[in-house]
Amino acid sequence: MDKVDVLAVGAHPDDVEVGAGGVLAKMIRLGAAAGIVDLTAGEMASNGTVAERRRESVEAADHLGLSWRKCLGLSDRGIEVNQENVAALVELIREARPQLVLCPYWEDRHPDHVQACRLVQEACFDAGLSQRTTSFPPFRPRAVWHYFLSRSPEPKFIVDISEVYEIKKAALLAHDSQFGAGRKRTGTFLNSGAGNLPALIESRDRYYGALIGAHYGEGFTLGTPLAVYNPLALLEVRN
Repeated sequence: MDKVDVLAVGAHPDDVEVGAGGVLAKMIRLGAAAGIVDLTAGEMASNGTVAERRRESVEAADHLGLSWRKCLGLSDRGIEVNQENVAALVELIREARPQLVLCPYWEDRHPDHVQACRLVQEACFDAGLSQRTTSFPPFRPRAVWHYFLSRSPEPKFIVDISEVYEIKKAALLAHDSQFGAGRKRTGTFLNSGAGNLPALIESRDRYYGALIGAHYGEGFTLGTPLAVYNPLALLEVRN
C-alpha cells in the first residue's frame, strides 16, 4: 500500500462515507492522500452480498478519490479486540504511516462500531511500541478523530464540507444495496421511509453546518484535548 496522510477506519463498508465522507473528500481536494480500511465485508447486512458490497465500495472510493481501500476481513458482528486483530491493524498502520486516523465514536447502537473504535485505539497505541515486531518499523499516528454514526452528540469541532457535499452524497449512494429501495430489498431503517439513513445523515450534516454558518458540516470528537503547537494555524479557525 502507498503511504497516506489520512487513514479512515470503519466496521462496515459504508461507515466511513456516512460519518466522514465529506472530510475525506475535502482533504483529498486539498492535496492529502487518504485510504479506507473496512474491518469487515459487511456480510451480515440484511441486503447485499459480499461481492455487491465490494463493488459498491470500489465505486465509492472512486468518487472520493482515495489512494486505496482495503478490507481487513474480520467477521461482521464478530469484531474482537484481540491480539490477532490488533496485530493486523498495527501492520497496516505501520505500512500506511498516516498522520491522522478517523474512526467511529466510542458510543453507538451497533456493537461493531464500538468495537471498531476500541480496536483502532489499541492498534494506534501498539503501532508505536518498539517491542512489537512487524514487517515495518514502529509508527504512531499524531491524531485520532472520532466520527459519528447513529449517535449525534455535541461535537468538539465541525468541518465545513459544503463544497464537497455532492461528492459525499455520491459516495454514500454508491452503496445501493444498503440505501437503495426496491422490490428485492428487505426494508430496513437504512432504506425505508422519510427517516431513512441517507435522509437522516443529510439532516444532521445540515444541522452541523448551520452551527458554523455553512450549508453542510461534519462533526468530530476527540478522546484527548486538542494539542496546538502552531497557534498561527488557529487564525483559520472561526468560532
